[in-house]
Amino acid sequence: MIKNISNLGDAALYCDFGAEVNKQINSEVIKYFNTIREKNIKGINNLTPSYNKLIISYDLKLTNFKKIKEEIEKLTQSETSKTISKNLEIPVCCDVSFSLDMERLEKKLDLKRDEILENFFNKEFFCYMTGFIAGMPFLGDLDRKNESSTFRNTKSKVPKDQLA
Repeated sequence: MIKNISNLGDAALYCDFGAEVNKQINSEVIKYFNTIREKNIKGINNLTPSYNKLIISYDLKLTNFKKIKEEIEKLTQSETSKTISKNLEIPVCCDVSFSLDMERLEKKLDLKRDEILENFFNKEFFCYMTGFIAGMPFLGDLDRKNESSTFRNTKSKVPKDQLA
């Protein structure tokens, strides 16, 4: 549910679904995104969803903030209840030559490599969105057992053909 709708510059509005980032809120953002796109509301020229926000850009020659806000507020739960979901299997290579930070992670989590990988692969992740690189998923809800703050001394140079 949208908690607040506000102006964002001259020709956009900002739908705020709250400060939390979780599967339920992100699913609501995506439901609104899909519904608004399908309704083809006059004047809307771009929709930008994020984890917990939705930016709606519009053409000032065709509409204005007040009209778009009213259209968004008129949407009912039944209209925004469409969800398309599917399970995908993403291949992951965990070869030692690609696991640049595994040793530090083992020490930090006090877990063996096999335990870290088992915890990781036994979890079904939620894809909050895909990124700027085609097919780069932003997966969420990492198991707390594998959670670690960012390493301060990460590798400064990543070998060719490896992800950092």
